Amino acid sequence: MVNASRDRAVRAIDWTGEHVVTRVHTVRRRMDMAILRGQARLESPRVDRYFPWILAASAWLVFSLLSLARLRDLGLPQDLGHYLQALHLLENGVAPQISDFGMNLFAMQAAFLFVPIIWLTQLFPPAETLLILQALALALAVVPLWRITRHSGNLRIGAAGALVAAYFFHPSVQNLNLAGFHPEVFALPALLAAYLQGQKERWWAVSLLAFVVVVARSDLGLAVMALGLVFVGEERRNPGWFLASFGLLWFLIMGFFVQPLMGLGEYPHLAEFAAYGEGVFGVMGGVISHPLVVLGDLFERSSFEKVMILVAPVLFLPLVRMRYVAPVLPLLGFFLLADVSSGGRGNPEQDVAILPFVFIAATYALMRIGQPGVRRVLVDRRVLAVLALTATMFFVRDAASSPYQEPWNWGHRDATDIARLEAASGIDAYDRVLAHPAVFNLVAERETIRSLPLRDDSGGPFLASDDLVLGIDVVVFDGPATRWPQPDRKIFGQSLQVLGFEESFNGEGIQVFVRRSGS
Repeated sequence: MVNASRDRAVRAIDWTGEHVVTRVHTVRRRMDMAILRGQARLESPRVDRYFPWILAASAWLVFSLLSLARLRDLGLPQDLGHYLQALHLLENGVAPQISDFGMNLFAMQAAFLFVPIIWLTQLFPPAETLLILQALALALAVVPLWRITRHSGNLRIGAAGALVAAYFFHPSVQNLNLAGFHPEVFALPALLAAYLQGQKERWWAVSLLAFVVVVARSDLGLAVMALGLVFVGEERRNPGWFLASFGLLWFLIMGFFVQPLMGLGEYPHLAEFAAYGEGVFGVMGGVISHPLVVLGDLFERSSFEKVMILVAPVLFLPLVRMRYVAPVLPLLGFFLLADVSSGGRGNPEQDVAILPFVFIAATYALMRIGQPGVRRVLVDRRVLAVLALTATMFFVRDAASSPYQEPWNWGHRDATDIARLEAASGIDAYDRVLAHPAVFNLVAERETIRSLPLRDDSGGPFLASDDLVLGIDVVVFDGPATRWPQPDRKIFGQSLQVLGFEESFNGEGIQVFVRRSGS
C-alpha cells in the first residue's frame, strides 16, 4: 500500500516536471518565433523606405531645439553673426563685404549655395532660419547613411542602427550644430547621397549632388575629387576620373582665380600657411623643402586629437577599410597644416569633408568583420554594443551638447542676457559698431560690424586706439564675458573716453560707448 502511494507520487512528480519542461520549451519557441517575426518585419523593404526618414525627422527636431536654445540664451559663437551681416547686405542689394574679414563673403569660401538661402530668410527670422536649415542638413545625412549600410553594406538593421546612432552622437556632428552657421554643412548629406547614387549608377544624380558640394565651399572640390577616386577604386573608372577631375579643377579655379578676383588678389587662406613661406609658390616650396617640419605639424598633439575625434567614436573601424578613407587624407592634411584658430570647438566645419568617408569606410568594415547570413551580413552583437558604447562615451566627453554642458538648462536668460538685449536694442541700425563677441550676433545685421579684440599681444591692460575705433560710432563692451579685472575694464573705458566716446548704457557689466558729436 505504501509502495503504491509512493509510485503514484513519483509518477505525479515526473508528470509535473515533464509538463513544466514542455511548457518552458513551448514558451521559448513562441518567444523565438515572435523575435524572428519581429526581425522579419524590421528587415522588410517598408522599414527601409520609411524608417530612416523617421530617424531623420527626430534628429532634425533634436538638433533644431538644441541650436535654438543656444540662440535664445546667446550662447552661439559669432560665426552666425558674419552670415547675418551678409544676409543683411545682400537683402539690401549690397555686396556682402564682411567687416571682420575685410573682404567679400564669397571671396572667403566661394559658398554660392548661400544665395538661395536668402529667399527663405526674407520670409522668416534670419537667425532661426539659418540654424533650422543647418539642423535639417545634419539630419538628412541619416537617410543616405542608412541606405548605404543596408544596400551597399548589406548589413542587418542592428548594425545599420548602431552606425546611425554613432553618427548622431558623433562629437563633430553635435559641435557643427552649435558652431554658428556654416553653408558647408549642406555638403555632408550631399556627399553621402552622391556615393549612394553612384552605387546605383545614377551618374546624373551624382553630378548634381557633387555640384551642391562644391558650391557649399570651394575647397570641398577636393572632397569631390576624393569621392571620384573612391569610385575609381570600385572599378567605376570613367565616372570616377571625371568626378575627380571636376573636383580638382573647381578647387583650383575658385581658389586661385575667382576668389582672388573677388577678394584681395590672392588665395584668401594663404595667410594660414605663412609658416611655410610667402605666396603660393613659397608655401609649396616650403612644404617640399622642409618635410620634417610638415610631418611634425601633421603629428603634433592637436592634430592627433583631431584625427582621434574623427575615427575613435566609430571604434576605429575606418582603419579596417582604408581604401575608402585614403583619398580624402590629403584634404585632412591640408586642414591640419592650416593655422586656424579653433575657437574652442576644434573647427568642426572642417570635418564635413571627412565624415562621409569615415562612415562609408565603417560600413564596409562591419561588412568585412561580419558573417554572411541568408540575406544580410550578421555582425556580432558584442561588436555593435561596444560601438554604441564608444560613440556614447565620446559624445559625453567631447560634444558641445554633452550632458556635462547641461543642455536641459539652455534657453534661459539671466539678468546679464537681458542687459545685453537692452544694450543692443538701443543701437541705431545705421551705426557702425565694434562689438564684443558675446553680443556680436545681436547687432550683426548692419553695414559695418567688427569684433572687439579681447586683449593686446602684451597681455597687459587693453587700451583702445585710433586704429581700433576708426570708422566706428558705437563700442559694445561685455564685462562678464571678458572676465577682465575691474581695473582693466576701467582703463579700457577711460581710453575710449579719451578717443571721444561717452558711456550711454551700463547694466550688469554691459557697457555701450557712443562717439560724442563732433569728435
